[in-house]
Amino acid sequence: MMTCPAIRQIAMFGIAISVLAITTSALAQAPAGSNWDYLKALPAQTKIHVSADKGGGTCKLLSVDDATLICGKHTFQRADVKSVKLTRYGVSTAVGAGIGAGIGVGVGIGLAGGKDSFFGDDKGKFAAAGAGIGAVLGGLITGPADLFRGPTVYRMP
Repeated sequence: MMTCPAIRQIAMFGIAISVLAITTSALAQAPAGSNWDYLKALPAQTKIHVSADKGGGTCKLLSVDDATLICGKHTFQRADVKSVKLTRYGVSTAVGAGIGAGIGVGVGIGLAGGKDSFFGDDKGKFAAAGAGIGAVLGGLITGPADLFRGPTVYRMP
């Protein structure tokens, strides 16, 4: 059975991982600006997220010239591209899992209740189960959505 300090350690670990991943992501931001050459320097097949006036989305970079960006089945005119960011599905999954684990610990403790509750005094078991379920759900939600996208490679001036 987990003690109260162990539960706190699990919650603090989830929070620390989330803060570390977000801080690392912020520090790794590429210099954003009007330099289209940053896009030209990216290797082909790099997964990027394009935000443009006429649509956008996540796709693999095929080519970039002075006037266009070709990504997957889409061709974007330079004047229409608002920003381009690298994708980070792994980081998004890890941060979501950390946040989910922290929330899951709280929900698990809340469901366990006090000594006189229906479940007895099993807060540690419920906290651990909540952390596991929360981590899986958090990772499944944030990972595919790429909620914590990578550095901005280009931003319209």
